[in-house]
Amino acid sequence: GGLLLEGEVLNIRGESSAIALPGAFDPLGELDNPLYKEVNIWGYVARGGYEQSSYSAIFELGYASGDDNVIDEKFTGRAIHPDYNVGLLLYDEVLSRVTAASYTETADGLWSNGGVYNSRYIYPHIKFRPSDNLEFIGAYLLAWPDKPDGTNILCKKGDEVDGKKIECSSYDAKDDHLGWEVNVGAHHTFHEHIKVAVEAAWAKTSDRVPMERAGLNPDGEFFTLQARAAFEF
Repeated sequence: GGLLLEGEVLNIRGESSAIALPGAFDPLGELDNPLYKEVNIWGYVARGGYEQSSYSAIFELGYASGDDNVIDEKFTGRAIHPDYNVGLLLYDEVLSRVTAASYTETADGLWSNGGVYNSRYIYPHIKFRPSDNLEFIGAYLLAWPDKPDGTNILCKKGDEVDGKKIECSSYDAKDDHLGWEVNVGAHHTFHEHIKVAVEAAWAKTSDRVPMERAGLNPDGEFFTLQARAAFEF
């Protein structure tokens, strides 16, 4: 145990014609390849903190680049892989459902699928281990939009991308952040092999997220209680 510092950065560059958005960037049918995209996607996760056998306190921050206009020739947005879980509700459930409702199955490459999406976040969390087989967890998640697109993340007057104000058809949002979430949990191991976890989360999204698009609670308030058990050999 001791000081913890770790991180990972990704950058995806290249060209793509695999995102099926009919009529994208070529409404008049004048281009040989209307689905052509220049790809430049960024993401990172960084963690710092202190770990001991009985407790740990970690401050995490992360980023997934967004795309404020998915139908132009530049493709800059993609969620972090959904296997990397940050919280239980804001990314994993809410934004996952909103992005799936916005695009058809032919454009499912634009779905977030529960991964960190078009945003920056902070995620401080603590763990307390009173014994070798018992662990308690507490965490807080707060996220801000990267590039509001007016569809999955609504625009606010004054929003900027790369130092330039975004041009949206409407400016319906007033909040700066996407939302926040509080997580608590307990993990217990029985007889070395049976692992049981109980986790709960409370989340509140801002007016940046269009709840009605996915038929979600328009108040933006969500709660979940989850339990799981597994046998490990």
